[in-house]
Amino acid sequence: MSFSGGLRLTDLNDYITPGQECIKPVPVKKTSRSDGSQIKVDTTGDYFEVTKDGSSTKLEAAQITLNDCLACSGCVTSAETVLITMQSHTELVSVLDENRKLHSEGRGEEAKKVVVTVAPQSRASLALKYGVSTQCVAKRMTHVLKTMGVDYVLDSAFGRDITLVESAREFVRRYRASNGHVGDGQSLPVLASWCPGWVCYAEKTHASVLPWMSTTRSPQQTMGAIVKHYMAKKLQTSPDRIYHVAIMMCYDKKLEASRDDFYNDIYKTRDVDCVVTTGEFDRLLNETRVDFASVPEAPLDSLNNTDSVHASAGTSAGGGLEYILSYAARELFNIDVSPGLVAAVGKGEAHPLFEVKLVRNQSDHREITLLDPTTKQPLLQFAAVYGFRHLQNLVRKLKSKRSVYHYVEVAACPSACSNGGGQLQPEDPSPGAKKQWVANTERTYAQDTCKLPEDSVREFIYEWFGPHGLDSDDAQRLLHTQFHGVEATANPLGVSW
Repeated sequence: MSFSGGLRLTDLNDYITPGQECIKPVPVKKTSRSDGSQIKVDTTGDYFEVTKDGSSTKLEAAQITLNDCLACSGCVTSAETVLITMQSHTELVSVLDENRKLHSEGRGEEAKKVVVTVAPQSRASLALKYGVSTQCVAKRMTHVLKTMGVDYVLDSAFGRDITLVESAREFVRRYRASNGHVGDGQSLPVLASWCPGWVCYAEKTHASVLPWMSTTRSPQQTMGAIVKHYMAKKLQTSPDRIYHVAIMMCYDKKLEASRDDFYNDIYKTRDVDCVVTTGEFDRLLNETRVDFASVPEAPLDSLNNTDSVHASAGTSAGGGLEYILSYAARELFNIDVSPGLVAAVGKGEAHPLFEVKLVRNQSDHREITLLDPTTKQPLLQFAAVYGFRHLQNLVRKLKSKRSVYHYVEVAACPSACSNGGGQLQPEDPSPGAKKQWVANTERTYAQDTCKLPEDSVREFIYEWFGPHGLDSDDAQRLLHTQFHGVEATANPLGVSW
């Protein structure tokens, strides 16, 4: 997996640091004497070394991998900033072409099983464009992908449900470990870590907040563990014989998939081999001349014997705030408030057990407080913080120990994941049209029937991990990750003054 030779920064209004070029020098063979060579640039932008006798040699372009990007602190931007031309739909097409070739040569046993998992946010974006339900999109995508040669098409909401359940358990453990005190140690607050843009930002510039990150894997990487471990065992094959593609709303998900934490050293394979954004999938439809509006529907593949897609209560950030607050209220204080009720309160519905505040009157920074039924004093203080502008304010509060939050749901993109950099865009590029498009995508995302995550995945968890379920050693190993602070290495020559 690699980048194209050049990267550029776009004119995002959510940009973090002063403009800096991404630079990874190409090794140059030095000699003990100078021959008077010069470097020239032709009309195409290619660089050539020209010697005294007039001969020229084209210079090699720098090759930048996804891991180079993760290890570099030269730029910190939101998802749209890094334009990735590799690890895209072309890689999926290449693998499927190779599988067809192997089958035609009578070597079908060498072909890889191809599994595609689809994010609910991507389905919502496609549903809005084509004017159909998310259920219809799921079934049409299944038909298209299986016609191309994909073996299984799964809903990544299944991984989200497992992530929600384990995230809630992690929060309760950490709350009890600190006796509910915020900022005294490394237990509280708990900062959601599903958004790779936020994770990269924290690792590169604010390593001091990393101990507060939730260690539970994101839904994408939970699906990676399911595909490369559970499904590999079920299919009686090794993880490296499965090619796993995730269709996601965000370019930064490509970076997340490339993290070494999600690489299997034994089988030399990643839990997620390739990430295709919503826009790239739509481009694939155009390139293969598929009229998605008239594609027939195919039965859905499922890991829990269901024939429909479903949602979790909350925003397109994934429903972490709503579910974890509901779970913690029940486990810690014996207060029964459903995730759906928490979601309704977050949208403005009044309830005597909750206080809701929009910080600076901004919907991208909401505070939701659970009150004691008797004293009306705060029991749990949660917040949703979307967009880098609000994230910087959050980090400042954390560093100055002025934050009172027990849990923060974090997303790098304003309006959360419906506004991911890989999502489809409206034909009208005006800010007003874009804002309305994102709002409509969010509404489309919320139209699916909500299910409690534990009801969706309970039987599967015990089938996968045995009688100890999520308390088993395998579950704790496969469903958690870690974070790494990156030492600043910015090259001053790369700064745009």
